[in-house]
Amino acid sequence: MLKLFYSPGACSLVSHIALEEAGADYEAVSLNFAAGDQAKPEYLAINPHSKVPALVTDDGPITENIAILNFIADKFGAEGSVPRGSAFAAARCNALLGWLASSVHIAFAQIFRPSRFIGDEALYDAVKDGGRSALKDHFAEIDGLCGDGWVLGDYTAVDSYFVTFYRWALRLGFDVSGYPRWAALVARAVERPAVLRALEQEGLKPSEFTVS
Repeated sequence: MLKLFYSPGACSLVSHIALEEAGADYEAVSLNFAAGDQAKPEYLAINPHSKVPALVTDDGPITENIAILNFIADKFGAEGSVPRGSAFAAARCNALLGWLASSVHIAFAQIFRPSRFIGDEALYDAVKDGGRSALKDHFAEIDGLCGDGWVLGDYTAVDSYFVTFYRWALRLGFDVSGYPRWAALVARAVERPAVLRALEQEGLKPSEFTVS
């Protein structure tokens, strides 16, 4: 049986949703980052980078969202991961996933964990400001990618990333009123049964993904 290691509300939510969308038989294991679960020897044996997600399979562990999502796509061929059946659609999805993981997520990390980028605490605010500035451009691009349906036609991991990042933006106090199409996509997504199941397992509420 598959085993997903995640931290509630982290980017691992994207893979968590994909497993639920696929109807996979898996065990979800929550890591408490505040307690240092990610740095314990038993988890480092699975993911030496001490991050989530990690998916343990019969053949061994897989780390990094993009790799896990493509594994889920190959194994199950369901919505929520990466499209199969069209090489272009898969490439388009993976390109967006790469941007979300390597650019948008990094800008968030500048705010959440500036110590990853510089050792001088006196410069933390400058790192955070850089992250906020970059995110405003990223948010505008995300909103522009959203339409009346899902970003790539069918529901994919790109949509789940948009859901995850919208919650992060709200937690950081961003004014998201200028991104109505993004908000509408998130509202549609959190009505999906598979998304709701993943949120429930992680102890998250749909209200965390909307503006109060």
